[in-house]
Amino acid sequence: MKEPDMKKHNLALITALLLSTPAFAGEFIPAAGFGPQYGDLGAKVSYRENNLAFFAGVGIHGAALGAQMAPASGSPHAFGVMYGTESDIFNAEELVLVTYDYHLTSFSGRGWVLGAGLGQADRTDRGRDGDSKTIAVLNIGYKF
Repeated sequence: MKEPDMKKHNLALITALLLSTPAFAGEFIPAAGFGPQYGDLGAKVSYRENNLAFFAGVGIHGAALGAQMAPASGSPHAFGVMYGTESDIFNAEELVLVTYDYHLTSFSGRGWVLGAGLGQADRTDRGRDGDSKTIAVLNIGYKF
């Protein structure tokens, strides 16, 4: 190859590498609902790949981050963990929960989700500093 052709070839190769985006095998799932996974009352976006999902939720009183795993992508059952902040319902600054969700269609489907969680709530400004309590929570939402 001549030098100008080599430069064009290298430039095309570098441009293609820089402009290409990685392929994701999963999908983003929007949802709305009530409970700590939705920031008390709000929205949640999950990135789901096969039987594993990571989510972020934000609502009128808080925010949440978490992960869930189902035995199989077609299963209605999902188990997970979540961290939430600023829950007015539980009078807490931070929540750390283990969760169980039942998907009325399936983990990979759209539709209603009923969930429960058990964990620890830390009250740092509304109660005595450092107060903690064990809580049980409920979630209800709809995956679009």
